[in-house]
Amino acid sequence: MKIVIDGKVCEAERGEYLLTVARREGIHIPTLCHNDALPGLASCRLCIVEVVEKGWHKVVTSCVYPVSAEIEVFTASEKILRMRKTLIMLLAARAPENETIGKLMQEYGLEKPDRFKKENSSDCILCGLCASACEKIGAGAISTVHRGVTKKIATPFDDPAADC
Repeated sequence: MKIVIDGKVCEAERGEYLLTVARREGIHIPTLCHNDALPGLASCRLCIVEVVEKGWHKVVTSCVYPVSAEIEVFTASEKILRMRKTLIMLLAARAPENETIGKLMQEYGLEKPDRFKKENSSDCILCGLCASACEKIGAGAISTVHRGVTKKIATPFDDPAADC
């Protein structure tokens, strides 16, 4: 079926993810948590796009949104860029020294946030790829634990894992 991404007519199979179609067509959508070898996580939300279907606009994560009808997609609308910048700022507050986040901040013309100071800075952006890979190989030694601002990647009960 035909879909339109940023004005470009693209061919897509039913059930194929938007991100896959966009990449095949050379259309850049930023991602952090996506990896072709692992199932879609959609945890970073950077791959958000605006989909217009039957006149209705909605924001979806392109890495896990299957094409099921003819749609129009905007990867860099004003709304999407504003939302993406907010996501990048929140990630930068969590991991201010992360090189990938630094590059995204430059790409989107953002300054380092000074509003949210973190005492124990981490390079981890909680994309979940390490936990997903650990689960896929059958080790199950690490996973995401807690929620909100205390969320982290850890072993059960923070005990050292014999498997890793």
